[in-house]
Amino acid sequence: MTRARCGLRVARTLARVLYGSAMLNRLRARAILYAFALVTGYLGVVVWLTWPLAASVRSSMPSEGFAPSANQFDLYYSVWVLAHESHALVSAATSFAQANIYHPAPDALFYGPVALGALPLFAPVFLSTGNPVLAINVTFLLGIALTGVAMHVVVRRWTGSDLAGAVGAVTVIFNQWLIRGFVPTAPHWSALCYLPLIAFLAATRLDSMRWVLLLAPLVALQSLTEIVYVTPAVVGPLGVLAALRIVRRSTRAAGLRLIVALALAMLPLVPVCRGYLTVRAANPDLAMQTKWPYTEADHPAVLPDQVLRGGVPFLLTPAMMGLVALGVAALVWRHRSRAPSPRVPGGWAHGALWTVVGGCLALPPVVLLGGMEIRTPIGYLSAWFPSLQAIRMPSRIGIAGLVGLGILSGVAFGEISALIRTYVRRGRWAPCLSGALAVMVVYLAHQAYGDNYWHSSYGGNGPMPAEYQLQAAPSIPASFLPILRSGRTALIELPLVSPVNPSGHALAMFHSISHWRPILNGYSSYWPAGFPERITEAGRLPARDALDHLVESTGLSLIWVHTQSLPSRKHSAWTAPPRPGGGRRGLTLVAQEGPELLFAVEQPAG
Repeated sequence: MTRARCGLRVARTLARVLYGSAMLNRLRARAILYAFALVTGYLGVVVWLTWPLAASVRSSMPSEGFAPSANQFDLYYSVWVLAHESHALVSAATSFAQANIYHPAPDALFYGPVALGALPLFAPVFLSTGNPVLAINVTFLLGIALTGVAMHVVVRRWTGSDLAGAVGAVTVIFNQWLIRGFVPTAPHWSALCYLPLIAFLAATRLDSMRWVLLLAPLVALQSLTEIVYVTPAVVGPLGVLAALRIVRRSTRAAGLRLIVALALAMLPLVPVCRGYLTVRAANPDLAMQTKWPYTEADHPAVLPDQVLRGGVPFLLTPAMMGLVALGVAALVWRHRSRAPSPRVPGGWAHGALWTVVGGCLALPPVVLLGGMEIRTPIGYLSAWFPSLQAIRMPSRIGIAGLVGLGILSGVAFGEISALIRTYVRRGRWAPCLSGALAVMVVYLAHQAYGDNYWHSSYGGNGPMPAEYQLQAAPSIPASFLPILRSGRTALIELPLVSPVNPSGHALAMFHSISHWRPILNGYSSYWPAGFPERITEAGRLPARDALDHLVESTGLSLIWVHTQSLPSRKHSAWTAPPRPGGGRRGLTLVAQEGPELLFAVEQPAG
C-alpha cells in the first residue's frame, strides 16, 4: 500500500471518528437540555401548586395536611431525622443509630422512620448551607418534581410521546395526598422518584445482570424512604410480577433474575431491620408505647368510597377513569384495524399490574362492599406474617397504585394520540388535536385535584384553601446558642404536657439541630420503655427531688423553659427555682430572652 493510500485511509478513519464524536456530543447536549427542561418544567408546576412556599423557602415550611397539628410534630420529625443522618455522615463523633433524642435510651433512631431514601435530596443542601428549613423545602419540592419527571420519561419511553408523558406525570403530581395531604406533614415521603423507573426496568426481561444490578439499588433506595410502607409498595408488585414470570417457561429466567434483583436490594435494608429488631427486643410492649394506637383495621373501609374520595394516594378520579376507558377503546380499535402500535409494548400490562396490586395492598384488612365484609390481601398477609401488623395505615401503600394510574393514563393518552395520527393526516391537524386533548386532560385533572379536597379535620369534603398554608420555622434565641453549643451534656425543654402530646418534644428535636446535645425529649412512631416515667418526673421540675433524680439517671445539665406555655400554677416555681447550696444541686439562670429561660444545673463545691 502506498503512503498516499495509507494517508487517505487514516484521514477517512479520523474523519469518521471526529464526525461520530461530534454527533455524540450533540446528542449528549440535547439530552442534557431535555432533562433540564423537564426538571425545570415540573419544578415550576410544583412551585405553582405550593405557592408561596418557594417565596419563603429559607424561613417557612408547609402548614398543610389532613391533621394540621401534624405539622407541629411529624414535619419537625422529618427535618430532624434527615438532619441527624446528614450530620452523622460528616461527624466522626455522631452515630446513625445513637440519635440524640430519648436520652439516655440507646438506638433512638430506630423508634421511627429512618427516611434514608430522601437523604440524597436533603443532605447536600443541609451540609452546604446549614439551613434545615431550606433543605426540607428543597426535598419536598424537588422530590415531587423529580417524581413527575421520572413518570414523564417512563411513559414517553413506552409511547414515544411527550404529551403522553405529561399526562402520566400530572396524574401523579395532581394528587392531594402528595401536595396538600400527608406528604407536607412528612416531607421525606416526597422522594418517590425511583418508583416509576423501577416499574419500567422491571417491565424489561432483565436479560443480563447489567439490568439486575441497575434495578437492585433503585429498589433499595426507594425502600429506605420508609421501610414499613414503601417497601411493601415496591416489593408487592415486583413479587407478583416475578411469580407470574416463573409460572411460564418462556419467562422463567426473567422471573428468577427479578428475584435476584430483589434479594440484592434487600441487603442494604439488613442493618436497618437489625436496628428495628434490637429496639423491638428491648421493648416487649413496644406496640403499646405510641401515641398512635389507632389503625385503619379498627374501621373497615367502605368500597368504592375508599378509592373515590380525596385523602389517599390511590385515588380514582373521573378524568383518569374516562381517559383510560377511551384508551382501551383506542387499543381495541388499533388491534382490529392493525394501526401502528406504541413504541415499546408492555405499558398497558405493567400499568395494570401496579394499579391492581397497589390498589389491593392499599386496602385495610377488612372492607365493606354492599354491606358485606371482605378480607383483603393485607388482611390475609397480616394473619400469616404477624410482623405486618406494624402497618397501621395500609392506604399509604397505595403509592404503588398511584404509579400504576400514572402509567395507565399516559399509555391511554398515547393510544388515543396514535389513533388520531393514523386517521387525521392533513397538515398539522393531528398534533393540534393531540395537544388540545392533552390540555383538556390536564385541566380536568387539576379540577379533580381541587374538587376532591379532603378537609383537614377528617370531617369530610370541603373547599380547597385559596392559598397554600405556611408556618414560620422555629428559632433559637441568639444568646442561647453559645451555651447550647458549648458542651454535649443532656438538655430538656419544658413544659411537656405528657409523652402522648408530642408538640413540645418535636419542637425540642427541631431546636437540637442547631446544637446536637442529647435531649430527654423525643417523638417518633414509638417511645422507649422508661420514657413516660422520665417525662412525668420532668413535669415535677423544678422540685429538688425531681431534679436530683433526673441528674443522677440522665446526666441532665441544662433546662430550657418556655414560660409562655407554662400553666399558671408553674410560673411562680420557675421565677424562684431552687438555688445550689448546702451541698445540694440547684438551678442557675444563665440566659434569658423574653419568656425564654435557660437554666444550668449546678452543685457547689463541697
